[in-house]
Amino acid sequence: MVFTVEMKKTAIEQAPSKKTIQEIFRTYYELGRAVNLISDFLREKGFNAQAIPAIGSNLNLTVMARDAGLGGFGKNGLLITPDYGPSVRLAAVLTDIENLPVNQRLDYDWLPDFCATCHACVKKCPAQAIYEKPMICKDGSEQHIDYKKCAVPFSKQHGCTVCIKECAFFKSDYKKIAAAYIRKEKAAK
Repeated sequence: MVFTVEMKKTAIEQAPSKKTIQEIFRTYYELGRAVNLISDFLREKGFNAQAIPAIGSNLNLTVMARDAGLGGFGKNGLLITPDYGPSVRLAAVLTDIENLPVNQRLDYDWLPDFCATCHACVKKCPAQAIYEKPMICKDGSEQHIDYKKCAVPFSKQHGCTVCIKECAFFKSDYKKIAAAYIRKEKAAK
């Protein structure tokens, strides 16, 4: 089970700032608390459950969220959700419950093509950490960000988060962007 918590728009709009880092850690706290409570509850009901907090895990929560149908990848490697764009933090609970309901999957395949026309996050990244084209790893997966470069402003500039703040899906409505982009693509064909 994968969970998202929205980061408050007013805090992210101020990125990088102390207010932004407070918001990031608020979401880490809320998600950590939630997945631990859910895991405890599931274990009390006889299921195996393991909380996977937003930080401190070696699992790729973004891939898990995508596979759960919660969103698709943007150029910045973040999950882009229909409700909150990239302004979410993620956590999960691993469990042995069978037949859990799965989120209805929307079509997110158009997101990389849209991002290839935008580049706002690439241009505005203070560390130049976002690759114009993702690196293909040995296992075939994609890497969108040089995390070593990203870590510097994140740790020194109160959580940075400029890639979220500058993302078209943060600044505007996902559904409007999707409709306009898909309409434009159909007209071009």
